[in-house]
Amino acid sequence: MQTSEVALLSIILVFPLADLLLEKYRFKSKSQEYVKTAVILWAITGFLCYSFFGGKLSIQAPDGLPVSTWKLYFAISIFIAFLAYFVYLISSINNNEHIRQQVLGQLQNGSNALVDLLPKSRKELLLFTFLVSVTAGVCEELIFRWYLYSFLEQQTNWIVAILGSSVIFGLWHCYLGWRHVLRTAIIGVVFCGVYLYFESIVVAIIAHIIIDVYSGTIAFYVRNTSNRVPTKS
Repeated sequence: MQTSEVALLSIILVFPLADLLLEKYRFKSKSQEYVKTAVILWAITGFLCYSFFGGKLSIQAPDGLPVSTWKLYFAISIFIAFLAYFVYLISSINNNEHIRQQVLGQLQNGSNALVDLLPKSRKELLLFTFLVSVTAGVCEELIFRWYLYSFLEQQTNWIVAILGSSVIFGLWHCYLGWRHVLRTAIIGVVFCGVYLYFESIVVAIIAHIIIDVYSGTIAFYVRNTSNRVPTKS
């Protein structure tokens, strides 16, 4: 194992602990925290790509788009259906107070740290959508679903690789609370399934981005829609 691979694995494994230790140094401005998070993720991903293209990693290049045409169309159909539901839910939140209160209740029952992280102003929504969501989608899928999964599969088998990469993915979100670590680990298993089923890192990245954009946008609308929206019968 080359030095670059040892260094990359060390960064991935130590990052959750370092993130917890540096918790008190978080920016008070949510926008600044968004930028800091993006810079860190792109720095790690940049080192990953530099090491890979320099021939210093033991893994193979990820599959791009699905080789099978029907899987590509299937993925596109799922994305379109989800986006249609997304638009429907936003419309419902804007026009139906009962639905807005239901979604707001679900949001408030979640982790306080997660709620604090989600955007509340339009500026935060734009940063969360185009910086945080895109960064997390690209960087975390390359780090966990491509690199870490592939590395662990080489050393063990695909089951251990899925579980191991997903648990570490969950631990990267320990600043949101341990309940969210478990939830994120489960989401990691789902993203692994998407990556392996469609044989496409691009599909996994797009799925990750859409889920993050969905979370941020719903949180924004549900907290900023007026209580005086007309209730539909």
